[in-house]
Amino acid sequence: MTDQDSSLSTPLEDIKLSVDQPATYCIRVVGNLDRSWSNRLGGMQISVSNPAGSQEVSTLSGAMTDQSALFGVLKALYDMRLPLLSVECLEIN
Repeated sequence: MTDQDSSLSTPLEDIKLSVDQPATYCIRVVGNLDRSWSNRLGGMQISVSNPAGSQEVSTLSGAMTDQSALFGVLKALYDMRLPLLSVECLEIN
């Protein structure tokens, strides 16, 4: 396990993530995504930051019922032409 992985409560090799189980995700995209999109994006919470005067970054976080729901959110972001910065699984629910 690396120093970066040490913040996880469970070692990566012990995580039993599957495509059909609920999990909490954090998605970051370039651009200012209005909070009114939350309902259309699986109810994810949306926040916008502008770190050190660079481009605005929208962060979406919340629970998804499965990876199919996650894919639907990612497809909607793609359709809006918002460049994807990262997708992170925060917790298996």
